[in-house]
Amino acid sequence: MVVPSISFPVVELAKIVAVESYEERMLFVLLLLDNPELRIVFVTSMPVDPATVDYYLGFLADPAGARERLTLVDAGDPATGSLSEKILARPDVAGRLQSLAEEGGTMLPFNVTPAEVKLASVLGLTLLGPPAHLVRLGSKSGARKVASRAGVRQPEGAENLFSLAAVSAAISAIRLRRPDAEAVVVKLDNGFSGIGNAILELDGVADPLPASKTTFCASDESWSTYAGKVEADGAIVEELLRVPGLQSPSVQLCISPGGEVEVLSSHDQILGGPENQVYIGCRFPAAPQYRSAIVAEARRVGDVMAAEGVIGSFGIDFLVTPAGDVYLSEINLRMGGTTHPYWMARLAGGAAYDPVAGELVTPEGRTLCYMATDNLKLSRLVGWAPADVIALVAKEGLAFDPPAGTGVTLHLLGAVPGHGKLGATCIAGTPEDAGALYAQLVSVLSDR
Repeated sequence: MVVPSISFPVVELAKIVAVESYEERMLFVLLLLDNPELRIVFVTSMPVDPATVDYYLGFLADPAGARERLTLVDAGDPATGSLSEKILARPDVAGRLQSLAEEGGTMLPFNVTPAEVKLASVLGLTLLGPPAHLVRLGSKSGARKVASRAGVRQPEGAENLFSLAAVSAAISAIRLRRPDAEAVVVKLDNGFSGIGNAILELDGVADPLPASKTTFCASDESWSTYAGKVEADGAIVEELLRVPGLQSPSVQLCISPGGEVEVLSSHDQILGGPENQVYIGCRFPAAPQYRSAIVAEARRVGDVMAAEGVIGSFGIDFLVTPAGDVYLSEINLRMGGTTHPYWMARLAGGAAYDPVAGELVTPEGRTLCYMATDNLKLSRLVGWAPADVIALVAKEGLAFDPPAGTGVTLHLLGAVPGHGKLGATCIAGTPEDAGALYAQLVSVLSDR
């Protein structure tokens, strides 16, 4: 049973355009129905457009047979918020899911909070995710603690800050230890995609802190709103590394219930916003000059997480300087923006991950690379149906062709009608060709 509940504070979720459709990013799981022994119940807040479901099943050898083993359930609730909490508040929906839950079945979440733990218990399913008491290991403060235990470098900073006074004191300590630092970044412990970050220039830090020269990564944020979030959930502050050529790659891991740490992938993140703090998309694989280094550091972090009892998939973001210095930036104890494109490329392309080379390789020996984003937003597409976009991409010859190992797969199609927004994974044999394919897609969608 797939419950793609994005269980974060509503005030933070509301900052994401079309967040109500982000549950659809986990539709890649439908490609697992290639296994004739598997049954999937996929739950969403609102119904998924039938054309979108058919699109995913169309990657399979037997779409009709897969459709018979797929059950779609929706809560009929479009409000921004946790899907798990919506289900728990609706006895009728919870009751139907109980009737569909099979003995020995599992529940796959997007991230884990007490709501997911309770829902799995109510449904009698095994939760494929970390125990709720370990979720803080994926907070910004938890990541710094784990990095210290793993012996992985991190930017100068401090964690577990629950007041502006504590943030101010931590900034003063950074200035003493790093007199050449130009700026710091404050990160909300439970922020995601960089939208919970605030940048302060050290030559403009004032007392009181809200009088400081500050750039919030979320356009509607201010110190009056930010201070309450720090007090409620905590924050960290770190030196902002301003190094020409700085890169921010990531590594995705999975820990089995038996404690085995598996490296799934590595990516170069595509960042935007103030000081490149906001996640836009990714490229696979990460650049070869530092790929092995970040994987080695990620394994050290994974060993610490496994020893704590964490299970499931998660990602680790790094900062890498041109000199080869590697710093841990964040641990995202959940599925993220790199999860959907990786599994779509792997499953649709029939590829396997080569852990030595860090590449996706097809049975024929072709290497698959890709460029992906959740943030294609084009006013022209407002009012279009998912089927319209699917048909246009196919008509222009850009749809993914598994035998050739190249083309575009689409996601977030539910966001098209109301927002003109969608996601795409552009797959090709080289990073350069994947980038060129992305440019072609944008041109087609923009009608340029």
